[in-house]
Amino acid sequence: MKSEESKLYNLRVKIAEARGRVVRKFELSNEAVPGTVFSIGGSINTPRGERYVYVHEWGAYASQEQAYLPPHMNVWDGAGVLLQRAPKAPYEYEIIRTHVSPYPRSMIDGTNIVRASMANHGVNHQFPTEATKGPDPVLVWMAGIQILKGVAGSNLRVVVGPLYYGLGAARKYFPSETVDLASYLPSAGKAVRVLLYLVTATGLIGVVSSAEVTAPGNPSYPDTPYGGIPSSYFYLEDTYTTLDMVSDYVDARRWFDGSEGSLPLPATEGQMLFSNAGNEWVPGKIVTSGGSVVVSNGDVVWSTT
Repeated sequence: MKSEESKLYNLRVKIAEARGRVVRKFELSNEAVPGTVFSIGGSINTPRGERYVYVHEWGAYASQEQAYLPPHMNVWDGAGVLLQRAPKAPYEYEIIRTHVSPYPRSMIDGTNIVRASMANHGVNHQFPTEATKGPDPVLVWMAGIQILKGVAGSNLRVVVGPLYYGLGAARKYFPSETVDLASYLPSAGKAVRVLLYLVTATGLIGVVSSAEVTAPGNPSYPDTPYGGIPSSYFYLEDTYTTLDMVSDYVDARRWFDGSEGSLPLPATEGQMLFSNAGNEWVPGKIVTSGGSVVVSNGDVVWSTT
């Protein structure tokens, strides 16, 4: 009898083990995965309440999940988190750790990557010629080019990006400069438009302003002084305390027309170009007194004979 009971017990154990193996085979993996919090309509919280937030699971490129946020944790739009699914249905994600890098590290060089485990595919986005462009080409607009671009910063400051440029035969480098436009605000009830430009002779940013008009208005676009490379126009009213890149900014860069500025005044016959106190070229005449000006071997020479 005992032998029969023992055999029955062993059979039950084997059946239970086999059933466990089958169940585990089809169980959802409970491995923790990195993810990123994101927002919809300006909010990271889902309609389920403040304890549920939107997350992307890293590697699942089209994923849009909801994850439970424990009360002792804080997250924000773009925060990197570690996610783990609940062991029971409905197997929802829960955030188990915050302050995680939004991007896993490359197994090759240990640096952060943003292509989410995607294979190298740069050729898909290249656009060398119309005949050889990739299937998903990136179209680059002027707004995306950062060299010498004026970008609104805090208050009325503008940060102008770097640029390599030529001055005669010399190669020059403009590293970047922050310009405060507070001193260019117009008088009460007025508006102006200012131009930020690179003074090639000094490697510094210059600012010229239009005439004032009644605000709100449409001030003229200032001319670029000779020898200057234009960067950006900004619209200003007397009450401004900040700048807006959508409503106040206009790109002044002219990469493809071959110009680097114009004379502030039209030159007339007999005038020469002189460097003024601002190291800018302006037209003018040499006025003689008691002598004459002659050209000798290409030099302008003062002669009293």
